[in-house]
Amino acid sequence: MQGYHFNIDERPVSCWDWKLNLKNMEFLDGIDALYFQYIAEQNVNNLDDDENKHKAAISLRVAYSQSLETLFALLCSAVQSPQCTVGWMLNYKNSELIRIIKKISKKEFVYSRLKEKYVSWFNISKAIHHYFGNDSQKKDMIIKGYGSLWARFASEYTDSAFSYEYNSIKHGLRVNPGGFQLAVGHEDIPGNPAAPEKMINLGGSDFGSSFFVKEKITGTPKHNFRPRRYSRNWDPIHIANRLSLISMSINNVVNWLKLINGKKPERCKFLNPENLNHLDEPWDKFSGPSSISMDLNIDKANINTATKDEIIKSYKREEA
Repeated sequence: MQGYHFNIDERPVSCWDWKLNLKNMEFLDGIDALYFQYIAEQNVNNLDDDENKHKAAISLRVAYSQSLETLFALLCSAVQSPQCTVGWMLNYKNSELIRIIKKISKKEFVYSRLKEKYVSWFNISKAIHHYFGNDSQKKDMIIKGYGSLWARFASEYTDSAFSYEYNSIKHGLRVNPGGFQLAVGHEDIPGNPAAPEKMINLGGSDFGSSFFVKEKITGTPKHNFRPRRYSRNWDPIHIANRLSLISMSINNVVNWLKLINGKKPERCKFLNPENLNHLDEPWDKFSGPSSISMDLNIDKANINTATKDEIIKSYKREEA
């Protein structure tokens, strides 16, 4: 019997199996690191198609969130359970993943199997790319490049508006595709919008989405809520480029895990962009507002509340 004991964030667990090592390697071998790059390549050419461009953009956006969750789950499993990736990946909760990512970004304490004294994206990259070639200067650039890349991804993945949008797409496809433009101007007459020629354009994007988020109404019981409108802008080309970098990142994490679990080095391939400056490019050019939420305020005084029992009774037919 083979068993491994490890933490998922701060929750201790134990994973057992007669052939746990073999199943762990089978799990790692089954991860297709280049899947997300394939999704990018299949959709990017449709961004110029007026009929299908927003469908292609939303497909890229879904893949982006999925790929980031995959990457960070693998990275966090590499930190906490490098000898039992399958056990960590089968057991983590998204809330735990978010907490670990935030701790690593803030350099707070994380239960770790790595040799480094503290866990950071740089130190994780240093461990994973330890076997990356003999050119020390290039190796240092790769370690720093991926470390900075993962830190940026972590900041975006843990942003609440980013999660709201992904959940709105994933659960019921409840988004309106397309970005927004933002302009401001002084109202000469209060309540009347400024003339278009007097507005200052702050920029925007053709691509993005608008969606509603459940928001609690202050001062009322928890079952009272309202749909609040959110809008986000993004560049699908940047997302496609990021998907390629995420695929390379996943590949490197998986191959490092294979290597430390007994796979022969010649069967483990690590990837990086030919031009290491490409690790920064997906963030270089986008400008303008990335997200906005504007809606009318609602508070307790605006609504007539009903108890849960009253709501349930409203479904019952009156007895004759």
